[in-house]
Amino acid sequence: MRAVGILLLAALSVAAPDHDRVIEALVVDARAVPPEFSADVLLRLTGSPRIQDPEWRRELIEEAYLRAYSAWDAYRVTATSTSPNSRQGAQVVASDTALTRVSLQVRAAQLMASVDPVRAREMFEWIDLDLVAGSCDSPLVPAVDEYYTTLAVLARQTFGQDAQGRSDALRFITLYLFHAHLPTDMPAVARALRTFRPTRDEAAYLEGTFRWILDSSLRDPRGFSSVSIDLITQLMALEDADRTLGLTNWNVTRALRDYLVTQFKGPRCSDSLSDGTAADTFNAALRRREIAPETITPLAAGDTRPSSMLGVARTDAYWRTIEARRLYEMGVRLRGPDKKPVSDQIRMSEGWLTQAERLLSELERWTGSREALERDYVYQKSVLYTLLVDLVPPTPLRTRTLRSFADFLKNADRDRAGRTLWFAFANRLIELTRSADRAIVLDLLENSGHPVLALYGRVERSRTTPDHGRSPAGPAVSGIIANMRSMNGRRFSLCAVCSIDFTPAGVQPQRSKNAGPSGGANTKGEPAAAIIAPVRSCSIFNSPGDAMSTIHSAKLGGAARSWPSAQTSCDIR
Repeated sequence: MRAVGILLLAALSVAAPDHDRVIEALVVDARAVPPEFSADVLLRLTGSPRIQDPEWRRELIEEAYLRAYSAWDAYRVTATSTSPNSRQGAQVVASDTALTRVSLQVRAAQLMASVDPVRAREMFEWIDLDLVAGSCDSPLVPAVDEYYTTLAVLARQTFGQDAQGRSDALRFITLYLFHAHLPTDMPAVARALRTFRPTRDEAAYLEGTFRWILDSSLRDPRGFSSVSIDLITQLMALEDADRTLGLTNWNVTRALRDYLVTQFKGPRCSDSLSDGTAADTFNAALRRREIAPETITPLAAGDTRPSSMLGVARTDAYWRTIEARRLYEMGVRLRGPDKKPVSDQIRMSEGWLTQAERLLSELERWTGSREALERDYVYQKSVLYTLLVDLVPPTPLRTRTLRSFADFLKNADRDRAGRTLWFAFANRLIELTRSADRAIVLDLLENSGHPVLALYGRVERSRTTPDHGRSPAGPAVSGIIANMRSMNGRRFSLCAVCSIDFTPAGVQPQRSKNAGPSGGANTKGEPAAAIIAPVRSCSIFNSPGDAMSTIHSAKLGGAARSWPSAQTSCDIR
């Protein structure tokens, strides 16, 4: 019996796949951090070329999916009428890290599609949206565009292309499109229908399905005002696509008009600015397509008159305390008032470096004791650190700035509900491991004594081909201290660069430039797209009255950059 046992163990040891020890150690460490980060790291690791065993990759994706259930935030939120220099704008920045339950589980389903398509669909079926409509007293609305994009991709790519496969795919996409019930869902549904690439008969069926979804959806004044322009754009694009298939009855446009009138005639938030523009946009779309008034009647004043006016959104502005405002003004002077930051030559001058060092010293001493909430302090201080990271040239001061930023971050993660906001800035430091700062930043992360920072540092070190010399853009928070007035009343723009990450499964989840997916994760050579988080870009505005659009997901192109040309400029108005 002993001999049989020895032989059995030997056989199992031979059959067991040889797992990479570095990845195994990272997986163990990932299980010890909060669930959002645990799931994110596991999903990043699944794209590593060090993982050769498909079954192990599958297990890691499954584990990430399950850990995502414990994420603090259920889904992303966004806003179109809030400055990023506010508590509500900070919530959007935090949400845009995509470390929510829905976003993480959608990523897991995307990655599983290349391993086990059937299981990918099963995982998707278990994702529970459970969205809550917006309210007029808050600018924030749900954003789950990635859910519907992934639905369309799974329906298109994980079924057979024969008649039975397409029938099953149509049934699958139809079933989960019925989850859409809020105005904020509808643009994503329209994009998903185009991503699915239906045949003529399928498109005719889906037009009727979409009509039913629109007719049975809920009124949501805040959500509707947030997406009304995008709604019209996306549904008219769907109409155009269906017409190329031979569907010429303008059914989508008719359904859109009825839906707009229903929403317009309901209650309206008193600070809604887009409703009048939306009506003009719809009428202009009719004219561009030469749709006769007797075919579809343009919207008139009576079609857009609300039944009642509700409240306005509260916005808690930042940079209001004496200390915060003073540090902000120092940052304004350091960057300069022009469209572009001060020149490289100026930034290398002794005078400029002295000012930058003074700001850094003042920032290190700032305790935020007068800020209303801890997260307000963390956000504003992190924004100023990000400004310095974006501006300070390769000098001893840059090394000190990076060390100071890392020290602050490792002590600023005290608010469980604010984890994603903290990570939005921590991710800026993590991104610098793919730049000329790689060596020092890896050392700072791995020796930080903070489990999350250290873990991400080790993940980045495990990358086989780091992008040496590249200076990646900062996170969606980089340069967000735009929008405040200086003491003399002039508006400044402290724009910098937004984050450069890559979509792990070849899907552009939210307001994507291209409706269809790419070829998926790169498994040949360096798998950059598979092991780092989804791309985020941002819009920065320059005056207090400007609205902040949804922080879009998009694939960013262009050549790699290194300092001193790493900063991106914005206009000043």
